[in-house]
Amino acid sequence: MRFLLCLLLCLPFIAGAQYKSDEHTFRVVKLVEGLDHPWSLAFLPDGRMLVTEKVGPIWLVTQQGLKRQVLNYPAALYGGQGGMFGIYVSPTYATDQTVYLTYAEPGTLGGISGSSLALAKARLVLNDSATPATASLDNVQVIWRDGARGRGGQFGANIAFAPDGKSLFLTVGERQALAAGGGDDPGRQAARLADRIELFQQRHAHRLKHVRGVSFAEAVFERD
Repeated sequence: MRFLLCLLLCLPFIAGAQYKSDEHTFRVVKLVEGLDHPWSLAFLPDGRMLVTEKVGPIWLVTQQGLKRQVLNYPAALYGGQGGMFGIYVSPTYATDQTVYLTYAEPGTLGGISGSSLALAKARLVLNDSATPATASLDNVQVIWRDGARGRGGQFGANIAFAPDGKSLFLTVGERQALAAGGGDDPGRQAARLADRIELFQQRHAHRLKHVRGVSFAEAVFERD
C-alpha cells in the first residue's frame, strides 16, 4: 500500500483514469495540488496524511484535500539527492503523538560544508480548534546523524519499525563514495566499503544507544 501511495505522489498519473495491477483496478482521484517535489506520505490514525516536500515543508492533508503546513520542521539542505526525506508515524503515536523524520542536515565539519543524513523524532501537535487551525512539531530531537559532510549522493533515509514496535531500523546510503584510487572495481569497492563500515561503527558507537534495534550489515561484492 505504501509503495502504491508513493507512486501516486511521484508519477504523473491522469486524474480520473483507471490503472490495473495483476489483482486490482485503481481509479486515480486528484486530492491536493500545489505541492513542490512531494516525497513521502504517512497516514495518521484519523485518516489524515503527513506529506513531505523534498524542498523542505511538511503538510497535513485531509481526506478532502485541504492542506495545513506543519511548522517548526528542521532545516534540510535541498539539492541533488538531498533535502527533506521521510516522515513516519510511530507505533506509539496514539499515546505520545511521536513522528520520525529523515533529512539532509546542513552544516560544516572540518571546513567541509554540505549535508549529512539525520534522523529526528518530534511530537506532532495539532490544534484543530484554533482559528486558523495549526500544526507543528514540538521538541524536535536529532537521535542519530551521520556527521560526515558531503554534497549530493545517495542518503538512504528510509526507516522501518519492527513488528513489536520496539525497534527502529534506518537505511544509510553510501553517498556515492567511490573506491579508493577511483574506478568501479568491485574488489576495491568492497574493501573501501568495509573500511567505511568500520569507521562508521567506531564514530557512532556512543550514539547507538539512542536508536534501539539498529544493526549494521556488510555488503559483499562478487565478480561474475
